[in-house]
Amino acid sequence: MAKINLARRAKIGRDRRARTRAQILEAGAALLAAGAALTIDAVAETAAVAKGTFYYHFENVEELVAAVSVQLGRSFDELLTPARAELRDPIARLSFAFTQCLEKAISDNEWARLVVQTSQRPTEFARSVRDNLKVDLAEAIAQGRVTVRDPELAVDIFVGIWLQVTRGIIERAAPPELSWHALEAALRALGSAPHENRKL
Repeated sequence: MAKINLARRAKIGRDRRARTRAQILEAGAALLAAGAALTIDAVAETAAVAKGTFYYHFENVEELVAAVSVQLGRSFDELLTPARAELRDPIARLSFAFTQCLEKAISDNEWARLVVQTSQRPTEFARSVRDNLKVDLAEAIAQGRVTVRDPELAVDIFVGIWLQVTRGIIERAAPPELSWHALEAALRALGSAPHENRKL
């Protein structure tokens, strides 16, 4: 009788569960990006799994949205963290984040849709983005680099412009140098000097 390799069997089981969870996450992200109704039935159907399988991995839709949000947060970290860590100037960090995220939205429409849809929910991802921007904007305010004095209001203005431009990217083709023109408008709205921004 052949010997059963329990360790290998356990690994196969773990890999299968990880693939199934990834399928469900992908289905949830696709439905969120499309702005479709996010129900357990819809997720299970899109992922081609049984409802029971959904419940094996997630307790409810909110937990799935939180997991999608974590993945989205990782994509932002991959995009921004390495270069932002090297930038000491707060306006340079804000400019880098703004333009990089718009360029990503231009090159990846599905990602852009997911960001826009997820931003409308109170997720950890949305809070994390606001918190990071608030740190940079508070520093810029303390240095007298922007005229908007309230960090929360400054974040609202900056994020609001970025999201609206991202919606425009989804709806129509992006014109040349859109990211830089949008950045200049966003910094101007914060009261940052245009000539100084061009140097950065």
